[in-house]
Amino acid sequence: MRFIFTLLIFCFSFNSFGQAKDSTKIGSVLGIVKDSANEYGLQSVTITIYQKSDSTLLDYQLTNPQGEFNIQTIPVLTPVIVNFSFTGYMPFSKTLQLDSTNRKYDFKTIMLARSYGSLDEVVVQAVLPIRMNGDTLEINPTAFKLDSNAVVEDMLRRVPGVTMWGDGTITVNGKTVNKVFVDGKPFFGGDPAIATQNLPKNAIEKIQVYQEQDYTKDNIDQNPTDSLLTMNIKLREDKKFGLFGKVGAGIGTDHRYEADGTMQAYNRKNRFSLAAASNNINKSVDMQSIVRQGSYRDFNPSNRYVANFGGSGVNRIGFIGANYMHNFSQENNSRLNNQLNAGYNFRSNINDVSSQTSSQSNFDNRALSSESERESHSENRVHSVNTSYNKRDRSKDFNISSNYSNTSGNSSSSSSSSTEEAGVGLVNTNQQTSTNENSGQNISFNTSYRNNDDDERNLKSFNINYNANYSENNSTRNTLTQFTSYAKPSDSRYFNRNYDNESSNFNNSLGFGYNALKRLLFGSHNLWDVNIIFDNNLSVSKNNFSTAASDYDTLSNVYLSNDSLTYYNDVTRIEDRPSLRFSKNFRKNLSDRYFRYLNISAVLQGHILSEKNRSDIDDRNLDRTYSFFLPGLNISYNYNKFRKYNLSFNLSQNNSAGIPSIDQLRPIIDSSQSSFNNGNPYLKPFYNNNLSFTFNYEKQSGRDKGEFNFRVFLNAGRTRNGITDSSYLDQSRRRITYLINLEEGRRNMNGGLSVNKAFKLKKDMLQFTYSWNYSNNRTPNYFLGDFYRSKNTSSNNNLRVFYSVGDIATFQVAQGLNLTNSLPRGENAKPLKNTTYITNAGVNLKYPKNFTLSNTFDYVNNKQAGQTSALWNAFLTYRFLKTKSAEVKLSAMDILRQNKNIDVNTGLNSLSTTVTNGLQNFYMVTLSYYPRRFGRGSGSGNREMRTERSESRPANFQRRGADGGGFRGGSDRPRRN
Repeated sequence: MRFIFTLLIFCFSFNSFGQAKDSTKIGSVLGIVKDSANEYGLQSVTITIYQKSDSTLLDYQLTNPQGEFNIQTIPVLTPVIVNFSFTGYMPFSKTLQLDSTNRKYDFKTIMLARSYGSLDEVVVQAVLPIRMNGDTLEINPTAFKLDSNAVVEDMLRRVPGVTMWGDGTITVNGKTVNKVFVDGKPFFGGDPAIATQNLPKNAIEKIQVYQEQDYTKDNIDQNPTDSLLTMNIKLREDKKFGLFGKVGAGIGTDHRYEADGTMQAYNRKNRFSLAAASNNINKSVDMQSIVRQGSYRDFNPSNRYVANFGGSGVNRIGFIGANYMHNFSQENNSRLNNQLNAGYNFRSNINDVSSQTSSQSNFDNRALSSESERESHSENRVHSVNTSYNKRDRSKDFNISSNYSNTSGNSSSSSSSSTEEAGVGLVNTNQQTSTNENSGQNISFNTSYRNNDDDERNLKSFNINYNANYSENNSTRNTLTQFTSYAKPSDSRYFNRNYDNESSNFNNSLGFGYNALKRLLFGSHNLWDVNIIFDNNLSVSKNNFSTAASDYDTLSNVYLSNDSLTYYNDVTRIEDRPSLRFSKNFRKNLSDRYFRYLNISAVLQGHILSEKNRSDIDDRNLDRTYSFFLPGLNISYNYNKFRKYNLSFNLSQNNSAGIPSIDQLRPIIDSSQSSFNNGNPYLKPFYNNNLSFTFNYEKQSGRDKGEFNFRVFLNAGRTRNGITDSSYLDQSRRRITYLINLEEGRRNMNGGLSVNKAFKLKKDMLQFTYSWNYSNNRTPNYFLGDFYRSKNTSSNNNLRVFYSVGDIATFQVAQGLNLTNSLPRGENAKPLKNTTYITNAGVNLKYPKNFTLSNTFDYVNNKQAGQTSALWNAFLTYRFLKTKSAEVKLSAMDILRQNKNIDVNTGLNSLSTTVTNGLQNFYMVTLSYYPRRFGRGSGSGNREMRTERSESRPANFQRRGADGGGFRGGSDRPRRN
């Protein structure tokens, strides 16, 4: 722990040192830009700084409402070009060089003249990389000099103010990009990397960044934190059609193999995706991961979609899937949507696992230790089909979706365990074998309609939703159990038992929200600007379960019915949750200076619950009805200082209630189990009280000193009248539990901190990320009649450093420290502690050209188990063909042959360590091909690439008629009309 914090302090000390050291090498330019005719300040004039020698974009800035600018990142002793451009005005540029004695250049006042469109006028115009068009930031791809095979991600890494974080997150001037669209629509699932790592730069007309409303919310309170920063990639007209993907196969030593393929195709209205995969190297596959990892270019390959040495056992996985999306409208507008989606997926998995578990338990003055081994084999198959339709306009949003899945599988397992008691010796052993077959299906239907009209004069502002789900499952299981008690031999048992289980569940719910209740009740009365919102959620569910158990009779050699375990149970539950929410906003802002927002809301909620249980076991026939009053409170605050920082916090308090289940009240006891729950028919409802707090800070002027953001969260909860156990060990050391209500109840607290800091060092990038998560759970219980407060704590720390050297290399290293502590409080209680150190490192070197050498290293040191694990993987990739669409990859996995799968679990009175089998050292060669085509008739998507140099220099001045002197007005970004 001390090491982590020392390293963290060092990193931020390095930040301060680096800034102080570099302060003598940079200067600044400042001034005011005005209209030459009327002498008023011009807002949002684009000022761009280029290095004169090679036209590299160094920085940009937009003038404030008074026309002022101050750019503080100008390199000293370097000739630069300062360019000024504004819609409808003649551009202006100046070449200058700062020196060590004069590191500030004041333009004083710059007068821009309007462009009136004289046909004979010759305009010297630079290709602007960035400009402000209304409230939309626009990035011009033609202003960046890149390799002919460059994709969007390569360009974004060169844009000042845009940071591509090591985990794939994109931030613009310190603000996180929440969504990435292509022509105003999600692009193959919405993962930003699918667009940024596949679309070629020459297919892009512009990239737009803007703030928009989260259309999934009513936004009645107009909370700015409900808005989203969106990036839209606008394709060129001749690139509205395209296809891209990957096909690859690999073979390795130790009979290892992998094969996967994906193909995505799109045009103006349709998008189709197909993916398939098969492997026996534990690569967990699904539609999105195959598409994501099939990207054409990835500057920082994570090398995580490879053989999974941390998975349980060895898996043989097969997958095939397809998705189709059709847009009934060609509107390039994220607010307007008329879209149909359909998909199919099939997945199969054959899993073989062997594990060894060691556990320690402390019960009063008894210390128990157990050793167990288990082997299992399972086969599972899942088919699923899904459809959805969404139609959204400026005020209405309609959704309908359905899903069907069919599952089948079988499994077998065998296990053995032994338990010893300190000072006594061996007390019992247990051996069990089991076989199981299962099948099931699930179908769901969901629909919703939302009227987002927030005009108080309109009484039709509401939302309604309906959800239904039906599932059924069937299983047959045979279990052979041999329990031997050395402490009390008469408790020894042998069972050969069959179970035939059938279950079905039907759940449906109806929700309704009305946002114009104040207007309906009070007419035109303002009611002190307090909003009143009514919500009601009604749910009805019916669950049926039946089981037929039979035991093998050695005399007749047949299975005879076990009447005590053969029964049916039907549960019908009706719940209604009406609520009223009162909220008031406080807002204050000064245009382009600051914005302050405060919202206070209170919720008055009722919870009415009725449950009817029917069974052929008489004491399980119960009718219960309860009602609860559950108030809540929420406070939200947001403060934004324009181009400086944004901070927000949220404080909420809520209550919930629950009732004991039928199996807690009157359980069915199976004598073949190694522990028994006797339940308690007198259990009462329990109440949960929860408090949560979050705080977020984002620095939004990140181009000069790097980006910085952090988040703090804290959650605390208390259960009143909570259900806990009063337990004891019988003579055979089997645990017997009796459930009780305790007024004190459980208490839990968890919190955390995440800090992210990034520095742009010319063409390099340095990033620091630190996270800390802490949890503290206290559970009261009784053991042998004595009262205990068991306390479990955990603390997880992780510090990660990422460094990129231009386009050549990336380095990352992470150090984690996980601490767990189980402390059962009592006179004879003994603490159980565990410490785990986790080290991760990765290197990607792209040198020489077309080669990529990657290494990953993971080291785990578990102090409690005395176990260590080291995993070193290395990859060498070579891209060839003119378009770099073919690839050969050599993989060396688990080079050190020291990998182990170690899992540590902490319970109320126990600590266990499990070591599971997994993959071992192997080598593999993989061949892949990336088919690409953008634009009809263009062949490969890269063949019609022009030399980018001719498009990218600010000195690419062009002669044109003065019909606007720069960019024409108007924005075509996909937003509100």
